[in-house]
Amino acid sequence: MIFYKRLSELTMEETVALWNKGFEGYFVNIELSMEKFLARSVGEGLSLEHSLAAYEEGHPHPVGIVMNGFRVLEGKKVAWNGGTGIAPDYRGKGIGKLLMERNLQLYREQGVDIALLEAILQNERAIKLYQSIGYRVTENLVGMQHTGILDAGQLQPTFPHRYAMTRGLPPEVRNLPFYRYFSAWQTQWASMKDGESLIISDGNEAVGYALFKRVFGEDGGLATIALYQCEAMPGRTDTAEILKAALREVYAPSALSIKRLAVNIRASNKELIDLLSGLGFASYVEQVHMELVVQI
Repeated sequence: MIFYKRLSELTMEETVALWNKGFEGYFVNIELSMEKFLARSVGEGLSLEHSLAAYEEGHPHPVGIVMNGFRVLEGKKVAWNGGTGIAPDYRGKGIGKLLMERNLQLYREQGVDIALLEAILQNERAIKLYQSIGYRVTENLVGMQHTGILDAGQLQPTFPHRYAMTRGLPPEVRNLPFYRYFSAWQTQWASMKDGESLIISDGNEAVGYALFKRVFGEDGGLATIALYQCEAMPGRTDTAEILKAALREVYAPSALSIKRLAVNIRASNKELIDLLSGLGFASYVEQVHMELVVQI
């Protein structure tokens, strides 16, 4: 028999230990220290009060975890599954499905309209589990990276056209008519703590935007630039030029030898993927973006 507790009923030490146990041997290493666990929870808006630990009757320690975040997007209450893990000794026993069914019940109790999650493409068992309770794949996502000096020549405009660039804070993109509210959770403006925005304009019209973060090392030097969204207004004939202009600005200075990332970029943004590939970016992870319309 399986029963559940809210993560808020556990100590933080118990919660972090459960997270790390639940993801032991996972496709990528997502073991977290206490400091990183707390930073992730705050940065991605995860709720311990509305996240669950699963217990097997007679066993003193929790055997499964699911973490949830909640936002209102375009008038809809949206929940995000920020991680579901089962302790290695308890995998393959159906606990994952029971946990997901209980989590869906929690969503209904909270008045959720839409549920989102991402899953590693190779994790076929997890994807099938999510599909079995009603999730569907809506998009493939690609993570890409480049280390070293960037060949800025690849981003030079192919015809004379000067776009205006306005740098600002992440919330400034949310009112653009083509802002993608339902992008992967970590790429939404609300997850861009310490992030920046870039709006590209042609005359008085905004025609593109980017969301990104710059990370500085202990010596104060720029160490990493991570791009989370980079979009051009749909229907433009100069989409590639808009995206090149955005990349020139986001990844500058190109002569600096640092790590450059593109995080959870939608695979259907083919012109962006092609530009990044041409710059020498290589894929390091592929995921699926999944969605469930919650029936009350």
